[in-house]
Amino acid sequence: MAIFPTIGHAATLQRRLAQMLLIAPEGVIIVVLLVVNTIAPSIWIGAGVTLLVVTFISRVAALYLTSGALIQARWETADALATVASALHPWSPDALALRGAVALARGDSAAAVRLLRRAQQLAPNRSAIAAALSGALLEQGEVQAAEIAARQALELDPTSAAARLYLAQALAAAGACAELIEDQLRAGLRHRPEPDAEVSLHCALAHHLMQEGRMAEATLALSAARALLSRCSAAQRSIVIQRIAEIDQAIRSRRGDYAA
Repeated sequence: MAIFPTIGHAATLQRRLAQMLLIAPEGVIIVVLLVVNTIAPSIWIGAGVTLLVVTFISRVAALYLTSGALIQARWETADALATVASALHPWSPDALALRGAVALARGDSAAAVRLLRRAQQLAPNRSAIAAALSGALLEQGEVQAAEIAARQALELDPTSAAARLYLAQALAAAGACAELIEDQLRAGLRHRPEPDAEVSLHCALAHHLMQEGRMAEATLALSAARALLSRCSAAQRSIVIQRIAEIDQAIRSRRGDYAA
């Protein structure tokens, strides 16, 4: 009877080791070289370890700087940094996901889907990657695949605001009932997401309520989105300001139609 938990523990250990190799493959080689160096010291082994450490630090720095450039809407810089990180570790799910995010921000949804699918294959337990893939699939018009990816993300992290947003959008595109769409949007807001995600959810909710003819509620949701603008990243702010203006104009237009 004890064989089953033993097999389970072994499988868990293998998965963790595989994840460690994906995140920092240099670490394993460094450990091996250090062991060899204790047995047969060599200046060349020391040089190899130093090179691997520098490579690892450079890659981590490139990933960190890519995220910063994305937040600041510096697409060219983000693309260059993500390419460097990917060149240093072609099987890094983080580098692939960031390259996918850059591609999506630059309007290349096909490349974004390709890169994010590769990242998800390498790291199937990462909710953020599945959610990002859902968003890219929506841009491609692949509604059913986007819904599946969003649900996968929520299975991994039920609090994922991005996944709730994309699932709501996929359901809307598929013609789901209004109540189901609203439930997903409000569920995303209940978990107090980061400002970038929260403002998108409020905008989506405002648009949904406006389409349902609930103008007062739509206006309140839009006001909540406006209140968050100062806390959003530069990239998100540039997108959301235009979106808020479009929804506000639509609400005013519909109110005018009702008044007439």
